[in-house]
Amino acid sequence: MDQNLFFIDFETTGLNPYHNEPIEIAVQKYNNKNYYQTLIIPSINGVHYKYISPKINQITGITDHDIEKKAIQKNEALINLCKYIHENYTGEGDIYIIAHNGLTFDFLFLKKMIKEYYHSNHRKTRNNLLYLDIIQKFKYIDTVLLAKLLIPDSNVNQPSLCKRFNIYNNSEHRSLGDVNALIQLYTTICEQLSYIHNHEKDFYLKNPSTIIKELFI
Repeated sequence: MDQNLFFIDFETTGLNPYHNEPIEIAVQKYNNKNYYQTLIIPSINGVHYKYISPKINQITGITDHDIEKKAIQKNEALINLCKYIHENYTGEGDIYIIAHNGLTFDFLFLKKMIKEYYHSNHRKTRNNLLYLDIIQKFKYIDTVLLAKLLIPDSNVNQPSLCKRFNIYNNSEHRSLGDVNALIQLYTTICEQLSYIHNHEKDFYLKNPSTIIKELFI
């Protein structure tokens, strides 16, 4: 089974995709051991700190020193992310980008990065044309909506769901740790929905297009 499922997670300088900046991103394809992860230099500096506020540092553990020593520019991060997807894409069908709370958070940060990239000086490069073809194949699945379909009256934030389904995340609020937990979470929810709707165990895993239809995305 290879349905081009790519799981993504952002860590950011705040919760507002329109005003805050990404500081870390990770992406991993379903059933792949390889992944892409990087720290990102935010475009907007703080007032009493250079990049990372004390609150975000407390949540993620990411420091200004980490950004200065390990981070790359947003455009480079986006190119690398799209390169990873391109290299792991089967070459057929849609590409499903999956995130938890993606519709109001991760997908907005990703789309903002894409828009900024195509309005930058890189818009005529070869990679631009290559990855535009890839980006146009993106379809988005928010596992918050998927969880609400399964358990409508329960708390569906990712830590609560992981606790509910006995999924251990040893690196919570870091992009790769959250991606690894999300892959397990998505698999579990898909299997339970398949059981509830009297389908084969892997029905929803094999049919992401059906998920999009049932979530009205």
